[in-house]
Amino acid sequence: MKKVILLVIFALLGAALATQPTKSWAINKGGSNSVSLNETIKVTIPVRYALHLTDTFWKLNLKKPEAGTDYTFNPNEWAAPEDGCYLVPKTITSGDQLKAFLVQGGVLKGMDSYPAIKDFNDDGKIEDTEKGTLICVHHKILQKFSNNPEGWKLLISVTGNPSSGFGYFGMADHVLPAGDWGYFYTKSLPVSEQQVAYGEGTTGGWLDDDIVEAFWFDGTEAAGNYKLTVTFTLAGL
Repeated sequence: MKKVILLVIFALLGAALATQPTKSWAINKGGSNSVSLNETIKVTIPVRYALHLTDTFWKLNLKKPEAGTDYTFNPNEWAAPEDGCYLVPKTITSGDQLKAFLVQGGVLKGMDSYPAIKDFNDDGKIEDTEKGTLICVHHKILQKFSNNPEGWKLLISVTGNPSSGFGYFGMADHVLPAGDWGYFYTKSLPVSEQQVAYGEGTTGGWLDDDIVEAFWFDGTEAAGNYKLTVTFTLAGL
């Protein structure tokens, strides 16, 4: 019986000792006036991707569009028009013409009417520069995080029903505070994943993108109610 009790005691003592941290000893010898020990630390950091969208809904009603602030392109800032709707003069019918118009100093005037027409100088006449098509713009911030050391990419896809009839829909991505623009535009859906931004290495914390969405109602749009779903995907390179 005593042997059994001793075996139990030794077993319990062994289990208790096994839970104690391993001790390391260092004693200065040979007359030295210092002593050192080494510690090993193991850290595991999983790969993580995260997104935060500051605005998940845009309701655009052309029964009463809101005019934006008059916009002039500044090549030194590369800023997009502010939220709101703008008049595109009737002589401009393509994306290339619109780009040339802006680069040459053309002004997009804020427009609160659909179809786009307004007597800006109140002279009782409507000039070609006072009627045309309508562009409506909306900004939001997409915050993204990636610790993948091999890099990251941002993909955007668009679905909706019906597949067309709303004119042009476009989206641009500007990595803040400075960086290149990535963009795409379409006149039909769905739009498969488009890469609009990327970076080598990690994002260095939360990285903000200025997302600019825009509709260009160029006269081919059909009356109706439309719903688009935009999907943002952050992935590794």
